[in-house]
Amino acid sequence: MLEIEVSILTHMGNVRTNNEDSVSLVRPSMREVMQSHGVLALVADGMGGQEGGELASKLAIDTIARSYYRSKAKPQNALEEAFREANQEIFECAAANSDLAGMGTTCVAVVVLEDLAWWAWVGDSRLYLWRNQQILQMSEDHTVVYDLVRHGLLAAEEARNHPDRSVLARAMGTKKHIDFAFGNEPLRLQAGDRLLLCSDGLHDLLTDVDIAYCLASEQLSDSAGILLRRALERGGFDNISIVLLEAKHKVETPKKLSSITREHFLG
Repeated sequence: MLEIEVSILTHMGNVRTNNEDSVSLVRPSMREVMQSHGVLALVADGMGGQEGGELASKLAIDTIARSYYRSKAKPQNALEEAFREANQEIFECAAANSDLAGMGTTCVAVVVLEDLAWWAWVGDSRLYLWRNQQILQMSEDHTVVYDLVRHGLLAAEEARNHPDRSVLARAMGTKKHIDFAFGNEPLRLQAGDRLLLCSDGLHDLLTDVDIAYCLASEQLSDSAGILLRRALERGGFDNISIVLLEAKHKVETPKKLSSITREHFLG
């Protein structure tokens, strides 16, 4: 059995005057809900101006959590339902208020239930898996530039430094119907695995090698702090959000010995 340790950081950055990112970790206190739905982690990066961006990312976080834990479907299907509901909520909110026109948000979500993880995303907020000192990006950016990479029209290294690398091709709430992305199969976690959810304010400034190096710190909170500090040192041009999870062996609380067992040990 595994248990999940979590470290969360979000920062305005060195340039922005407000934080349009939203982060969340839901760990149900009721045992039956924990056993059926597990832990839900979320990062959303809003767009559409100060008011619109902040509202869009918060609506995404709140609506997905509410919808997911209300659903009786399996985790994958419940995540899909939750993303669609959040998209509708943001789209309708923007349509009802001209000041919020064009608002939207990226979003990446992970559900961990026992030793399995399901994930979903839209936009360029990312999910990474760190295992055995190696890092793997589990999501693919929904950006105009990365679409060129997918179609073989641009090299991945060229995309990383492209001036339009942050132009989104998809974002939650910008259209009535959006194609979201989901992991094809759940990931079976191993003790020591770390999952990093982050906004582009982090991964735009740190390479995969940089991120892997930071995640190697023994303490989870140290890794999160080092990631944030590195991004700020390299400019911190955008809001920076980090939700870091680690799978650990569950330590069972020893049960008290019965009086008969005690007598047996005492002879």
